[in-house]
Amino acid sequence: MGNFILTLLSNLAQLFLLLTGLFYLFLSFRGFGRLRAPARAVSKRRFALLLPAHDEEGVVGLAVQSLAGLKYPRELFDIYVVADHCKDGTAAAASAAGAVVLDHSGPGLKPGKGRALKWATGRVFAAGSYDAFCYFDADSLAHPLFLEAMNDRLEAGAAAAQGMQLAKNTGNLLAKILAGGHIVSNRFFQLPKQALGLSATLHGKGMCFTAEIARRFPWDETCLTEDLEMQMRLIRHGVRIEWESRAVVYDEEPETLSQYLCRTIRWTRGSLDTARRHLPAVAARALRLRDPRAFEGALYSAQTYRFAIAGCAAGLLWLSRDSFNIVLWAYAALPGVEHAMKFLSLVPLLLYPATALLLERARPDLAAAYFLQPALGLLRLPVFVAGLLRGTDFWGRTEHTSRVAIADLVD
Repeated sequence: MGNFILTLLSNLAQLFLLLTGLFYLFLSFRGFGRLRAPARAVSKRRFALLLPAHDEEGVVGLAVQSLAGLKYPRELFDIYVVADHCKDGTAAAASAAGAVVLDHSGPGLKPGKGRALKWATGRVFAAGSYDAFCYFDADSLAHPLFLEAMNDRLEAGAAAAQGMQLAKNTGNLLAKILAGGHIVSNRFFQLPKQALGLSATLHGKGMCFTAEIARRFPWDETCLTEDLEMQMRLIRHGVRIEWESRAVVYDEEPETLSQYLCRTIRWTRGSLDTARRHLPAVAARALRLRDPRAFEGALYSAQTYRFAIAGCAAGLLWLSRDSFNIVLWAYAALPGVEHAMKFLSLVPLLLYPATALLLERARPDLAAAYFLQPALGLLRLPVFVAGLLRGTDFWGRTEHTSRVAIADLVD
């Protein structure tokens, strides 16, 4: 009986990994097509643009300048910088660039991005009447047409939307590798999900919610990855997140290994916490309502555990090595499987990235750097372990130093 259970668990773990990979592979096929942009909206909505910042004196001014230069009627959007317990000149830099500064500090106000966002959103609701809220980071820049595109998307019926994320800094090898990753992800992950009616992935900057959604779903005060937590919460309640490729937001990428590790460990810890909170409910919604968005959301959230599942699968496979094994059986018994498996392994590693970088007309240096991704892949297991060991109070702030302006990126 014990050996039967081990064999069953081993095969289930292997099937999960195999079928999940195939699901996202088939999903990505839609990335070879194009998206139909929403019609140009006649009416214009009024937006509140919120930008949380903690000791970001060096970059916040450039972020605010990019928002102030948006090609949208200036009377229809206001810029708010949420200075979260800042000890430097963040507030002064933001104010000089044209933002309204909300000081999130003092008695009774604990630091934290989620807390600052929740507090500031409430303050903005009380300060004026807005149709929608957009959220950015202090290190991000917005394309001049960002609000125009988001307005079209909301007028077409979207309640929540995520803009297309690209890298703003590509000065060294690590940043170039990560920049190439954004291009591939946009083409073969975000685009297919939008085209097939699934929910996009939130990225923390370039997010846009209608006022109704912003009011119904306040930001979580305790999570480390407030964007992923909001993404799962919206999916859990049946709210679709659309992806708007014309609303481009530029993010600062880590330029040192320590910055990259610090950020990735924080994301891993936050992803584990979000999966603990929302995965059972999202999966239950998928089964109960046969909701394809919830199904994909549950599958996406479950990827947080892929290293643990892979490790368990390997251990169970060794323990039940003399019993039936579905993957090894298929590899040995079915004709052509060996060659098919070798081909499929090349698709995500070589063929898809090359195609995405070609279709998106990526710079040659970004295209070449992307294929060093496997080097970063070696860090995923220790990062996962570090994420397990960290508590939810771990923030791991990443220092932002890139002095890139929107004029350096857009003609």
